[in-house]
Amino acid sequence: MLHLYQMMIAEYISKDFAPLKPSETVARAMELVDKFNLTHIVVLKGSESEGNLSKETLEEYEPDTLLSDLKEFYEVFFVEEKASLLDAIQIFDQHTANVLVVLNAQQQFVGLLMLDDVISGLSAMPLINEPGSVMIVEIPQNKLSFSEISKIVESNNAKITGMFVVAYLEDSVRVAVKLASGNLTSVGETFDRFDYKVVYKFFRDEKEELMKERFEQLMKYLDL
Repeated sequence: MLHLYQMMIAEYISKDFAPLKPSETVARAMELVDKFNLTHIVVLKGSESEGNLSKETLEEYEPDTLLSDLKEFYEVFFVEEKASLLDAIQIFDQHTANVLVVLNAQQQFVGLLMLDDVISGLSAMPLINEPGSVMIVEIPQNKLSFSEISKIVESNNAKITGMFVVAYLEDSVRVAVKLASGNLTSVGETFDRFDYKVVYKFFRDEKEELMKERFEQLMKYLDL
């Protein structure tokens, strides 16, 4: 089965540009913001991250202002080198950012992680990229069984290519199930008979724009 927590960020770390030093200016920071369409600038002192300055903060100060003079506005957030893509997306979302500094176990700078690169990695997963569809199934917590879900799908001559827990609710669990083939209507009806509720369906379409739109809808729904 596919597990997002097994997809590590190491291969997506970018070194296309370097974080800035505290001694550099707002003008230099805005150059990078505009060139790479960044929400934040990472400030690095030696090999240690000082924090992040948002585009909105930078826009409020004169171009010759030193980044060190804005230390009170530094936002401290980062992703660890051994984290997963799902961990990274959660941090991107929490801080409304499209760039993260990556630190190792000693809290030293490793590189940068760009949201676009992570989304590209996720969109290449069989869960999204391969022909088929994704069903989000809500199941009572006391009935959660991956083997049972597999049996239901296979009893309808369908094939599962991925499955993972999306969310834990008060009395139920939501599971994303990727189906490669089979009668989707029949699968849905069988889920209903087992008291499993299909709450969302994501169908792959060959039209690129529609595929992109539906992928974005799915990511928003999952609230990753």
